[in-house]
Amino acid sequence: MGTTSGRLLALGAAGSVLLTACVGPTAAPGGPDATDAFAGFPSCADDATIAADPSLYRDEPQYGNAGELTDDVRAWAEEQGGFEELWLDRERNGWVTVGFHGDDVDAAALQERVAKEFPGEGVVVVEVPSSLSDLQTLMDRLMPVLADAGATPTGGLSLDVPRGRLGLFGVPATPEAEAALQQFAGEPLCVDVVDPAAFVPEGPQPTEGEGWRLLGHEPGAGEPYRTGVATTDEQLAALWVDAGLDGDAPQVDWEGQVVLWFGAVWGSGCPVRLDDVVVSGATLHGEIVVPGSGPDSACNGDANPHAFVVAVDRAVLPAGPFVVQLDADDPPPGAPQERTVVDVDLSVPGATATDEQIHLDPDAGPQPGPLLEDGDTRAPEPGARYVWRPRPECHGVVVGPFAGTLWRLADGEAEWTARDGQEVELHPVDEDVLVVSSPGMEHLFVPARDDVCDA
Repeated sequence: MGTTSGRLLALGAAGSVLLTACVGPTAAPGGPDATDAFAGFPSCADDATIAADPSLYRDEPQYGNAGELTDDVRAWAEEQGGFEELWLDRERNGWVTVGFHGDDVDAAALQERVAKEFPGEGVVVVEVPSSLSDLQTLMDRLMPVLADAGATPTGGLSLDVPRGRLGLFGVPATPEAEAALQQFAGEPLCVDVVDPAAFVPEGPQPTEGEGWRLLGHEPGAGEPYRTGVATTDEQLAALWVDAGLDGDAPQVDWEGQVVLWFGAVWGSGCPVRLDDVVVSGATLHGEIVVPGSGPDSACNGDANPHAFVVAVDRAVLPAGPFVVQLDADDPPPGAPQERTVVDVDLSVPGATATDEQIHLDPDAGPQPGPLLEDGDTRAPEPGARYVWRPRPECHGVVVGPFAGTLWRLADGEAEWTARDGQEVELHPVDEDVLVVSSPGMEHLFVPARDDVCDA
C-alpha cells in the first residue's frame, strides 16, 4: 500500500471480498480527481455491477460471504456453456450472481435451471457483454498505446467482468492521453483521470536544499520507520552505523549544524527520494516522495528501508524540545519508533544533547483502543481490543456480538491460531467485513447467521 509520501501502513486493512478477476484495484478509487467523462468514456466511479431482472430478487435470504453456496454454484456453473464469472451483489443482500457470455447463452433458461438446482437460495443469472478473454485482449491492445503516449495508468487496471468493462485508474489528463484513448472509441472502457500537475516530477536525488545538505543515502540500508539525531562525532558514528551506510561518516560543523537520519520506507517498484527537510511548529520532518507517482499510484506492500542522513543548519531548527519524524503525519500503527524526541534546544550554536535527551516517544502512534466484550453495545472502531475465547456452543470461530452483530470467521480464511485469552485488535472495513488482527496474522470475519451458536 504505497503512497506518494513514501510511507507504508504497518498494519494493512483487508478489503471486502470480491469474486472478480482483476489487475490492480478491485473497485474504482473515484474521489475528487475522477471526472464524468474523458475522451468520451465514463468514469469508473459511476459503474454498477450488472444485475438481473428486479422481479427475481427477494428480501430473503441475506448473505454475508455465502462461501459454501458460492462454491456449489461455481461448480454447477462451470458445467454450463459460456460461464464467465461469479460474484456477490452487496447491493442486493449479498446474492450470488452468475455471469455468462456468448451467442448461445440463454439467460432465462439458465435462471430456471439454477432455481431448480438451488431452491430457496439467492442465486441469479445474468448475461455479461464482455468475456474475461475479451477484456484481456483489449488491455493487451490498449496498454502499449497508452505507454507510447506517456499515459500509463498509475492506479492500475481492472478486468471487470461484473461491470462489463476494462477499468483504467489514474490516467494523466493530458492531450496525448485523450488522443490515445480516442482510438478505442466504442470499446468497453471506463477511465478515471488525475491532474498531471499532481504527479511528482521525475529526477535525481537532490544533494542539498535550503538549510540542509545530504551526507549520504542508500536504498535498502538500515531499517524502515526510523529517525535519529546526532550532535557530536560519537553520536554521528553510531547513527551512521544504525543507518546502514558504508565507510566513515563525513565531517560536520557542529557549531552550526546537527545531523538527522530519516529511515524512510518504500514498496517494491516505488523507490523514494528526499526532496526537502521541513519544519512545522515543533516537528521536523522530511519531504519524502515517490518520483513519477500520482494521486492513484499504488506500490507493493513490502516495507523496504532507504536511509537518508542529512546535516541541518541550526538556524532552521525549532526551539527545543522538538520531534523528528518521516513526514508531517503521526507514525502509522505498529511503528512508534519512527518518532525521535529531542528534549533540549539545539538551535543554539554548538548546543549538544546527551543520549538520554534524544529518545523515542512512548506516546507516538495510535494508542490502545477500547476493550470490547461479548454483548457490548458499542460497534467496533479501528484498533478496538477484544479478548478472544473459544465458544464450544458456536459452530466455528466467532467474536462478539458487538452492537447486536455476531461475527464469524469468513469462509476460506487461514486457520485460526489465537489462544484462549489472547488479546486481538478489531478493524472494521464496512458493515460486512471485520478484520481481526492477532500477532503475525489477520483474519476476515463476516456477520454470522442466527443459527451459528446454539441457544
